[in-house]
Amino acid sequence: MDRVVEALLSAVAALEDFLQLYSHEHLAINALEEIADRLGQMTPEERTAFDQALARIAAAQDREAPGNGAWVRALPDKLGLA
Repeated sequence: MDRVVEALLSAVAALEDFLQLYSHEHLAINALEEIADRLGQMTPEERTAFDQALARIAAAQDREAPGNGAWVRALPDKLGLA
């Protein structure tokens, strides 16, 4: 599960960068909305596994540099999943 969540985090980060750098932000917004919609359809068990993977990834990033995991922890709120 961690590898899947890491891949998702990479995609979301790339889309956020795209929003800031390019004029066709509607494409990135549509993609982020689709990701949020799909994640919103998780079963309670899937959501628990997703949240646990996010916590592990955030903790690992914080071990590399304190505070690096903050973006990972904030992702569910950014996608309207909280």
